[in-house]
This record gives sequence, C-alpha cells and structure tokens, in this order.
Amino acid sequence: MKINIVRKEIDDSHYYFVNDEFYPGVTSIIDEAAPTAFGLRQFFLNNTPESADEISKTSLALGSKMHDAYEKLLNGVELNLANDYQTTKEKKHILSFAQWFEDFKPIKIQTEQVVASVKYKYAGTLDCLCEKDGEVWLIDFKTSAGIYWNYEIQVAAYKQAVLETLGIEVNRMAILRTGTKHKSGYEFKEIIRDFSEFETVYKTYLSMHNGKIPEPPMIDVYPDIISLNIKK
Repeated sequence: MKINIVRKEIDDSHYYFVNDEFYPGVTSIIDEAAPTAFGLRQFFLNNTPESADEISKTSLALGSKMHDAYEKLLNGVELNLANDYQTTKEKKHILSFAQWFEDFKPIKIQTEQVVASVKYKYAGTLDCLCEKDGEVWLIDFKTSAGIYWNYEIQVAAYKQAVLETLGIEVNRMAILRTGTKHKSGYEFKEIIRDFSEFETVYKTYLSMHNGKIPEPPMIDVYPDIISLNIKK
C-alpha cells in the first residue's frame, strides 16, 4: 500500500494527513499521554508557571534553530557562525554537532524524513536516517538538559514508521544531545526500547479521547500578502 503523507505547518505546529486521513504526530501523542520525566517535573516545581513558560519557549526556539542548522550541515550547506549564530550557546551546539559528525562518520544520510504507520495511525518527522558499518541508524537530535524516557520511546515509534513508509529495517537507534558538558561537547546514547512501550502510551492517548483519534484542529488559512485599500 502506497503511503502519501502531507505535513502541514501552522503556527510552529505540525499536522499530518496520511492518505487524506488525519494522523496524530508522535511528539503530540507522547506530550499528551506519557508520564512527565522526573527532570521535567523538577523543572516545573522549581519555577513559576510564567518563568517555566518563558524558559520553555526559549528552549523550543533554540531547538528549532539548531535542528535547522544540523539539517543544513548534513545536506552540505555551509553555515556562517559569525552572522547567523551569534550567541555562545548556539556556537557550542553547532560545533559539538560537527564534532559528533567527525567522530561518527555517517554515510547515506537522509534528514527530516516524514514517516507514518498506517497500522497504528500516527506520523512524525525523524531527524536523521543514515548508515554506519553496514547498519542503518535512526538518530534523533536534542538540545535538552537530558535524555529522557519520553525521547527514547519516540525513536522506537519512528522505527516502526520507517519500516512501513520506506521498507527499511532500522538496525540501531540513538539520541544525540548537543552542547553538553561532556569532553566531546555532546552525548550520544544508543537506545534500546521496544515498540510496545510507545504503543502503551498511544493506547493511553486514545483512551483520553474516548478510544478514537481526535478530530484535527481547525486550521486557519491566511493570505500570503495583505494590503489596505487606502483612499487618498
């Protein structure tokens, strides 16, 4: 069965339609239905709602910018650190990513690949699919303070979707966390998680919505150009 996936990006959110049917995203499922990691619980306990929200927005913006930078680098684009990445934090993340690439030496790289599971009805966008020493690796990039269980089941979900969408059997999974205090500047952790762990979370997600995938959110359509008809 051919899988046709359309990803719509509205207000920094991703919405997936697979063969014209709305599928929830992997991260949306996990964010809503998975237990909050201990480190994240401590973060919310130690900050006011307002400060936690501000920090989260800043972290999301950094993560999004770094993911874009890593994708560009993996696709052969030269980055201008002086003009486009001026903060020390951004430079540290990018340089640690470059160091990981030199250390790991992946080949046959695919980035930002959209995948879906028709069997389980979910979709997502994986960061990196590559080969090393004859094995297929699925790698997710993080700029977070740690590698949490929520992240680990995310790559397990992607592995199933890669098999269904691309017909590729993933041999190994990993999470790369950049900008860390490790000597190399990064943390690279191989993930060994069974799909059943994500499936349990997905069942909880469905239970929260009366056993069904919820209706897709209303998506407003905005014009590309707008002007006022000012009479003089």
